Amino acid sequence: MKESNEWVQAAEDAAYRRYFCGHHRQDVYDTYQIGAEPEDLYPAFRDWVCAGHPDFPLPATLDAVRLGPATDWDALVARAIFRPPFEPPGVALDAVWITSLYRLLGDERTLLSRAVARLLDSDDPLLVRGAYDFFYNERDAAGAEQVAGSVASGRDRLSSVPDPDRPASSLLDYAAVLLHERVLVVDEAGDLADRPALGVARELALAGIGPRHTPRTFGEHDPDWLAAHAADLARANGKWVTSLVRAAMRMAPKMRERVLRELTEVAPERVRTAIQHL
Repeated sequence: MKESNEWVQAAEDAAYRRYFCGHHRQDVYDTYQIGAEPEDLYPAFRDWVCAGHPDFPLPATLDAVRLGPATDWDALVARAIFRPPFEPPGVALDAVWITSLYRLLGDERTLLSRAVARLLDSDDPLLVRGAYDFFYNERDAAGAEQVAGSVASGRDRLSSVPDPDRPASSLLDYAAVLLHERVLVVDEAGDLADRPALGVARELALAGIGPRHTPRTFGEHDPDWLAAHAADLARANGKWVTSLVRAAMRMAPKMRERVLRELTEVAPERVRTAIQHL
């Protein structure tokens, strides 16, 4: 909001938020980004701007948690995963308190994220899941580079442990999703910053483990490898065939023809259906 005389008041039933100042009022349901659409119904609010976030120097207290030079970051993040000091209503974000604290902190944010990284190899599935959630939210935070090694060394164990949030899946399934997020991180030159993450994502993909967008990730960031292993991926996970066909259609003509032929040998009906719906 623009100046300090803009106020925010929550409606009594908490079904919506009421923003008002001396000149305007707006009730907001769910999520509303001011000025996000060219045909915004509330043009009067387009010039409202965020005044920025206040500095959060330590020592300080956040949600009754005292933070300062003596903070045990390892103990803090573990407690916050088990029992978050505060969870804002209506915010669909896992590890929300730790993530919010990370975004508030200055130099100390590295202390927090590296403490989270030390949970990657925990024997407690809840702590591992909490670490994955945090690095999913903050995929370029310090310590995220340890995800690939942790998954590679603990692959068998992770595959046998149910995901605490989605018991029908394993922690390895979620780890694969996180690895694909790490593949999106680039360095200052625009190059892939975490090649180990790409390598482990490849190994898991050949075993049929990865999110639905697995072929798209490789098509955008490792197209030659995808072309060489498209048929292997189709055999490993039939749900990827449609995405593989779409990725093939963006390849050079000769490569496209070869990949589609190989995919057709694996799953002819799925390939025909995918091509018909392109």
